[in-house]
Amino acid sequence: MKIFKKTIWIIVIFTFIFNSLSVFAEDNADSGSGNTGGAAKGKGFYRGSEYMYKVSVYVGLSDKADKNSNLLRDWKMIGNSPLYIKPSSFTLSKNAMGSSGNKVDFINGKSLSPIKISQYVTDNPPPIPITNGGNITSVKSYFGDTRTLLGLIDGFAKQKGTSREGLVSNMSFTIKGETKKFSPNEILPIKKDGIYQNKVSWLIIYEPVIISYLKDRKTVLAFTATEYALAQKQGYFNFKFGSTGQYIPGMTHSDLPNSIVLEESWFGYPVISPLPDDVYWSEDRIISGGGWGMRMLKPNDMDVVENDTTYDYEYRVDTDVITSVRIYARDDITPDNRHESEDDYESPKKNTATVTMTANGYTKSTEVVIPGGGSELVWIKWHTPSTPQDVIIDVRVTGNPSAKIDGKSRIAKITGKVVDLGLNPPPNPTANDTNKEFTFPNIPVKAEKTTANWGVYSCSWVPNWVWYPKWEWESNWVKKTYRYRHSGGCKSDGSCPGHRRTKWVDKGKWVDNGRWVDEGNWKYDFTNYKATLSADMNLYPDSKSPTAKNKTIKSGYGVNVDVSTNIHSNAPSSHITYAQNVITYFPEFNYKSYWRLLDMTSYGDFEFKQNKYSTYNNRVHFTPIWYPDGSYKVYGEVIDMWTPEGMLRVNLDDDVNIDGNLFEDWHIGPK
Repeated sequence: MKIFKKTIWIIVIFTFIFNSLSVFAEDNADSGSGNTGGAAKGKGFYRGSEYMYKVSVYVGLSDKADKNSNLLRDWKMIGNSPLYIKPSSFTLSKNAMGSSGNKVDFINGKSLSPIKISQYVTDNPPPIPITNGGNITSVKSYFGDTRTLLGLIDGFAKQKGTSREGLVSNMSFTIKGETKKFSPNEILPIKKDGIYQNKVSWLIIYEPVIISYLKDRKTVLAFTATEYALAQKQGYFNFKFGSTGQYIPGMTHSDLPNSIVLEESWFGYPVISPLPDDVYWSEDRIISGGGWGMRMLKPNDMDVVENDTTYDYEYRVDTDVITSVRIYARDDITPDNRHESEDDYESPKKNTATVTMTANGYTKSTEVVIPGGGSELVWIKWHTPSTPQDVIIDVRVTGNPSAKIDGKSRIAKITGKVVDLGLNPPPNPTANDTNKEFTFPNIPVKAEKTTANWGVYSCSWVPNWVWYPKWEWESNWVKKTYRYRHSGGCKSDGSCPGHRRTKWVDKGKWVDNGRWVDEGNWKYDFTNYKATLSADMNLYPDSKSPTAKNKTIKSGYGVNVDVSTNIHSNAPSSHITYAQNVITYFPEFNYKSYWRLLDMTSYGDFEFKQNKYSTYNNRVHFTPIWYPDGSYKVYGEVIDMWTPEGMLRVNLDDDVNIDGNLFEDWHIGPK
């Protein structure tokens, strides 16, 4: 039996106290795709269960301060330095190194100066996308929650030795043209009679942090993507390869920068789109835009969504989905306990853990075996309801007590929001529509996740028979008679009288009464699975466009679309779904507001739904007659190809050329 000794480090901890729940209206974060790596001898490593967020909070200095203003001039960061938020599921090493700067500081030229992390906030932030298997929707929801904002404000107040009111009471703000010190109740995001009182905006900037253990097994880094890039660039560490390399660039230069990026340019900071999985970012690219997100609460924000539910996942109606949890093993989880003692070897008992998941009437129980310190995804494949609603996915772990969900608990509830994307098709364009202020919009920059990797442990007993000798003497007592001469000598007749004497002699022998003992052990094997999604889009003129030539049409006529999807995987069908939904967006609506949910016309192929405004009931989208000459580009998102590692998605676009309008095909003639 192995005995582990734990040392508890006492660190100053700020704890959130939350009373209400509401979600900001505006967010600016997206995520790419990727996979994490593990530990190896002579290399650095990191753990999927150990992550934090580095958070800065800014308050607008006027009621005009917004995402188009200057962050350094028109806003002020509260607190002395950014705060770290960590889950309660692990203990941060006392040697963990971070820095006092944030992304904004480093973009503006600040050098990296590592410091020991002595203060952090303990809460339960969601896992980081990609590196820790998190979900960008959950991250947005968490940092868009006014509970989180108020908790952070309290944390910064404690950092400065004051109250939340004290943070802003000595600051001057310009509101409705008047510059003065306002009551904290007019500045802080608190409610009165159901209305937020803040007359200025509040901003959260959050950066995911991964804790890495370098190959010297002494250095512990709790860095953001930007800090890893700066440390590499400034020569502090080499996270790549070679004799000085830590061999973790997949995390530092790919997965972590991809995990959260800006969707839009706020405060003039550029949108740096995610790169494909396993493509390394340059250090300068990471510093410019990798690994950060933003959330903003507007003044007296009426768009705040009051909701008592923070959703873990969003699903579509009438769709096959896969919901997974990660099970961590503190100690070895084996098929039985024969390795523990001689008695258990003779009469072994079951030693697996069973994970039972239930969702929308579907139930799945999975037996797992996992080596100590390891983890494995466990999932349920289920079908969503046909109408929008919330679904609770219950998770329960029984059996081996070493198994815990996310390393924390034996019971969990996952909340899924099921939505209907087919309820917002574009309105019917008419001949009288105009849009003189139209400018060609840019295609949205959204992350793709085209590859997923996961695996399953199996375990088998490998015998190792050892002979334990036990030499024992086995006695064999034999009776023997001896004759010896009498002391009186022989008689005259020559006879020599004597005496007989009997004694017992042990004729036994040494015998090895040892035994064979099976000193075998359990051997784990990990089967890797992979799935890849690809897709193509073809936008082309509708057959009822009489003057179309190749891919050129006049505005006012319709276009058709074909989307074909392909899936490559070595996994059983129970591990994955096919791509089930495609959403298309259009330039006349700035790729927002309205969209079309496509029909699956055959396996993996999608087209527009039949248009009720089409005389011929065609699968068509009509271009607006006012659309100017040039490229008419449709943007699409292929979604709902589910794996245990999450949903795969591909972004597509294709265009036709607009040249003229349908009025040019009309003519006036005699009766």
